[in-house]
Amino acid sequence: MVLWVVLYIKHKKRRSSMNSVQKVVSVLFFLLLISFSESNAQNWAPLGGGTGWGDCVAVFNNELYAGGRYGILKWDGSSWQNLGVGVTGEVKTLVVYQNKLIVGGSFVDAGGLDCPYLASWDGSAWNDLGGTTNSIVQTLAVWNNKLIIGGYFTQCENLQAKYIVEYDGNNFTTMGTGMGGSQGQVMALTSYNGDLYAGGFFSTAGGVTVNRLAKWNGNAWSAVGAGVSGIVYALGTHNNSLVIGGLFTSAGGISANAIALYDGSSFSALGSGCSGGFYPYVFSVLSHNGELYAAGMYTIAGGQTVNGIAKWNGSAWSGFNGGFYNGGTNAYGAYGICIFNNSLVATGIFNTAGGVGAGNIAIWEGLLTGVNNNQSIPDKFELSQNYPNPFNPSTRISFSIAKPEDVKLAVYDITGREAAVLVSEHMNEGIYEVVFDASKLSSGVYFYTIRTNSFTSTKKMILTK
Repeated sequence: MVLWVVLYIKHKKRRSSMNSVQKVVSVLFFLLLISFSESNAQNWAPLGGGTGWGDCVAVFNNELYAGGRYGILKWDGSSWQNLGVGVTGEVKTLVVYQNKLIVGGSFVDAGGLDCPYLASWDGSAWNDLGGTTNSIVQTLAVWNNKLIIGGYFTQCENLQAKYIVEYDGNNFTTMGTGMGGSQGQVMALTSYNGDLYAGGFFSTAGGVTVNRLAKWNGNAWSAVGAGVSGIVYALGTHNNSLVIGGLFTSAGGISANAIALYDGSSFSALGSGCSGGFYPYVFSVLSHNGELYAAGMYTIAGGQTVNGIAKWNGSAWSGFNGGFYNGGTNAYGAYGICIFNNSLVATGIFNTAGGVGAGNIAIWEGLLTGVNNNQSIPDKFELSQNYPNPFNPSTRISFSIAKPEDVKLAVYDITGREAAVLVSEHMNEGIYEVVFDASKLSSGVYFYTIRTNSFTSTKKMILTK
């Protein structure tokens, strides 16, 4: 935009040598370039008429689903559709498990079935899980082929399950003695380095004193360093580190505003973090194409006004065209984010996104940088041998996706322990390449595995230092 203004000014300085026709052509050309530039600008766009206040978004069977105070809806490409008779109440969390969309929240029924707080959708019908909790389900995750359920409950069927329980597709099982403290709610879950991590309000896990963050190895709970100073609302992974988001000012004893990283031994801040606003919380984190996205109700990230959505490129924060706003209130921002058709989708409390009218849900119409995709459409799924191999400390891994599917690409050590997650998202057709940085790992043999709904492949690589 600045370039075209400069060019136009230079034309004006030479106006004495131009005839009237040349002047008109220059002006028209200038206006055309402005129009072209604006029409190709990156910005948010609404998704139909929007939704009510939103909590979560997810992709299931290549379709976008959104949940919130209104229940749950599916996007058909032009409008939002009900899932049968839907649910009665609020949907707070969504995850795909055993080829079904698992739905958790504070709802009292689903599809007319008496299954409060927890239900499944198979694409055409609602089902229960053979049991449910006695209070709100706040968060869901998949770990070691099991569904992990966290929230406000203290019982699941006949089990004394304090705020967390696991489900294997048939039965529910307790996880030690669960969480405790003056408030024991589990608000976030994720898998990292082969273990399950939980965050929330709790100050004990399995009887062990913790600070709102704990780790489960399949047998026992343990503290994650010194934990954080406030509430954990979001967990994820990014570039071989655990990402913690919430409402806190320190993590592991270091200053960290609302978001921090944990590499398995120590915590680190992401610049000056996220702050500002009436509710300076981070509610959702997402790693995509080598960059970290953080959604919440904060207004500042890295000293910039971003209003509820920002990304971290490894050294600095940046926003998305002004972010979100809800006129006349002090509460606005995003609660949930996901990647759909290689675009960022956000839902929360807002009536504008980037200055564009949007009813609590919007999609970013711009490029998301990072993992290289050459746009070719392969005829089969494939995982290539990394190059170079052996390597130190980084190597490149290429893979082909023949049709849109959920994709996970992870690295494992010789014992089968997960060492890093390189990709965990819904991806379109294409040939992709990622860079694996193993600078924090020790020398040895590693395996990398790609898993989609219809394809699995594993290859060996050697790290030499």
